[in-house]
Amino acid sequence: MLMHIVHKHSSSSKYTCKRIFSETMEGVSSAAIEVLVQNLINLFRDEYSLFRGLDEDAQQLQRTLGTIQAYLNDAEKKSITQDSVKIWLRELEDVAFDADNVLDELSYHLLHKRVKKMKTPKGKDKVLSCFSSFNGILHRRDMAHTIKQINDTFERMNKRATDLGIQSMVVNAPAAVAHTSIETDSISLDPIFVGRDDDVPKLVHMLTQTLPRERMFSILALVGMGGMGKTTLTRKVFNHESLKARFGSLIWVHVSQTFDPISLFNKIYSTLTSNTGDRVEIKEVILKRLKEVLKSKTYILVLDDVWNEDVSMWEDFINSMSGVTSTMGNSILITTRSEKVASIVHPFHIHHLNGLSDEESWSIIKGKTFDENGEVPSGFEMIGKKIAKRCKGLPLAANIVGGVLRGKSEEEWHIINEKWLSDAEGGENISKILKLSFDHLSSSSLKKCFTFCSVFPKGRTIVKEGLIELWMAEGFLQPSQRDDMESVGDMFFNVLLQNSLLQVADKDEYGNVSECAMHDLVHDLASSVVSNNAGGSIVVGYKFVEEESSPIPKNVAKHLRTLFLKGGIPEIVNLPKWIGKLHHLQTLRACWELENLPSTLKYMFNLRHLHIYSRTKLPAEIGRLTNLQTLPHFRVGKEKGYQIEELGSLKNLKGSVEIQDLEMVHDKEEALKANIFQKPKLFDLAYYVE
Repeated sequence: MLMHIVHKHSSSSKYTCKRIFSETMEGVSSAAIEVLVQNLINLFRDEYSLFRGLDEDAQQLQRTLGTIQAYLNDAEKKSITQDSVKIWLRELEDVAFDADNVLDELSYHLLHKRVKKMKTPKGKDKVLSCFSSFNGILHRRDMAHTIKQINDTFERMNKRATDLGIQSMVVNAPAAVAHTSIETDSISLDPIFVGRDDDVPKLVHMLTQTLPRERMFSILALVGMGGMGKTTLTRKVFNHESLKARFGSLIWVHVSQTFDPISLFNKIYSTLTSNTGDRVEIKEVILKRLKEVLKSKTYILVLDDVWNEDVSMWEDFINSMSGVTSTMGNSILITTRSEKVASIVHPFHIHHLNGLSDEESWSIIKGKTFDENGEVPSGFEMIGKKIAKRCKGLPLAANIVGGVLRGKSEEEWHIINEKWLSDAEGGENISKILKLSFDHLSSSSLKKCFTFCSVFPKGRTIVKEGLIELWMAEGFLQPSQRDDMESVGDMFFNVLLQNSLLQVADKDEYGNVSECAMHDLVHDLASSVVSNNAGGSIVVGYKFVEEESSPIPKNVAKHLRTLFLKGGIPEIVNLPKWIGKLHHLQTLRACWELENLPSTLKYMFNLRHLHIYSRTKLPAEIGRLTNLQTLPHFRVGKEKGYQIEELGSLKNLKGSVEIQDLEMVHDKEEALKANIFQKPKLFDLAYYVE
């Protein structure tokens, strides 16, 4: 699935979804495609034999998706500059998007067919259709035509690419070069140093007084988002007189994205000897030189801007440094944007750098804009403080906007406050610094999850659980043999936190992050990535419903993964039976207390998360929903379909479950049918007896 962005109209509860192209495309797993297409082939053989050759077309569709995925994966690793290639790749992504939708519809058809087989003609659970002209998925002929059309389109594109030599352009394109940060040093002066007066003495004291001198070296990590002033603070600490008195040698090395031990050893050696001669490529040789130059010396080594997350590479570096060091009581200070990087170096302390206050941001802007000790006109000060608030505590933003404001009129200050900085005025410089964190994300799926967060308004607190469910709805989370979608989503969420692209807003009683937020300037980054990759097709992965009678169109139902029931006037108190037609639905979230859930809920085989209040009455046979993971409560009843045994087949339940009316369970034998001990992910279980 590709990404969808939601725009809410201020005057109504309706939402429109605009498809967003990702910078790269990561297709559904080949194994999943293979299984789905094989089911499709069998389906046509069983029921649609009049369409001869359709099974071959379905197999060709599978090959088409595989080939497209290979093209796009190759292109992702290259630096593509030709417009013709970019257009062709964009069209390729369109074809993959259409093919994915066909597979989605066919999967829906298989599920719908399964439901029809389960129901009897006179059964009371006959689904009441509330869909617009809902008479099946697509007509067979339409589906056959669509599959042929996709395959034909791809063949035409392939021929055009061959004629124009596009494939060879992709193959021969140079490898993509990651943007790197500007090299830092310990010498440059920072004329404006604001808001870190408490941090400097604290870090200096740690490095000079509290380090255990019986250890060869101790590591301190300084962590903060891009533009937070880590280098500026480290430079201030590095040049402090107490450090010069404590350590024999002070070494500053800028690391950046590429963690190359040989290169680092050469930089350390050059810094110690002022020898900028030829780089030594042989590890043995450079380490012998380092050992000689570090003999009997204590040192502090600053590794500025570290991105390396490879534990073995870090351990190799540390082991080498241990081999060339002959003294005790040395120190290594690293700066990084990533919590993960900080954790793998095993520091004795991690120092988190927080944002500046609005007043401190205004001090930076004032210092950059007006002469020192000069008067600030009242009109400028009032609007300047508003601009300082827009910096959201980021020193980089305050420095850049301060430079832009210098010499401008009050009217121009008002414009910048209202519209912020254009790229030409310096907005691009802020984005470039922050985008390094985005570029460093390991997969395109993870990048999609990040950019998706721009659907939330600036300043909005985001519930972690709901965010992961939305990522699932968009198809960004592909399960593996080891991890289900929720586990992948949890990993992605933590990576975004660790890289300061999301920030912790709240934690639960167990200390786990439950809510997050996004810095306004990071939100701007996510929005800019989205707008640079916008397309025009409409597909909805999630929907907000506020009225009980709100129809869900057929084209929406086929793709729907998440349904939010929002409290309107009047509120929905009973869900209609057509809810059972949402065969792909994974998450149903009610924002208030429903009275009943319909009997057709048992046909929603893909339902994984059911968020309801404790008094909502569940339908019979909830045990059929074997994918269910979230079930807040279960009320035991006398009749078949309401008994405790319904929990027995729900092996994936996790989190907390409240079991009500436990007195309805007659004996131990009946209680064991719930298989509670076979649900390892349940950590909170409550029982209630009348």
